[in-house]
Amino acid sequence: MYNYTDVYGVAQTDIAIGPYSATLNGGGYNNTAVYLFCYDFNSPTYIGTAYNGTMDVVTDFTGPTRTAMMEASYLIYELAAAGMNNAPLSVKGAISLAIWEIMNPSSNTALSQFPTDPAALPYEAAAATVVANGTWTIADAMLYPVWVPDNPSIQRFGIVVAGSPPVPPNTPETVPEPGTLLVGAGLVGLATIGRKLRA
Repeated sequence: MYNYTDVYGVAQTDIAIGPYSATLNGGGYNNTAVYLFCYDFNSPTYIGTAYNGTMDVVTDFTGPTRTAMMEASYLIYELAAAGMNNAPLSVKGAISLAIWEIMNPSSNTALSQFPTDPAALPYEAAAATVVANGTWTIADAMLYPVWVPDNPSIQRFGIVVAGSPPVPPNTPETVPEPGTLLVGAGLVGLATIGRKLRA
């Protein structure tokens, strides 16, 4: 669990951060082990529960949401390069909070005042820079698909297939076809993802 004091001076404690382990089925995936990265700070998703949704890529989105998806995918790449689950808690926490803040405007559970982690700000700035200057491209972002639930009150997730190494920017690779998937309950050691913010 991750703890920090937000930019408003409020202590945020016991924040469950990614990556989380899960299993994908359907759309070309057959009990495929994956890492999940939460895109919605305050949307509940529970251990042991299967969810239906679709796998999308960045080109399935437009405008500010596409930009946010690209920035989030860059941060997933950065965490993968830092060691994924083996990365220091401070890195995993800051990157998770950066992803949540970047994705907050497009969330169905968007917060009007996001509890910004000061340690996340450099990651947010780096993601915005590499997307704006073209260092991180749509082709790069497409290597990190997004799982979108059929039920919009459920968490969206960035996906990385377990065991796949981080791919350096601008490296062409094939991307799995989008399709209907079932996010399974292979969630090991994952606490409830639903967030309850403390006032």
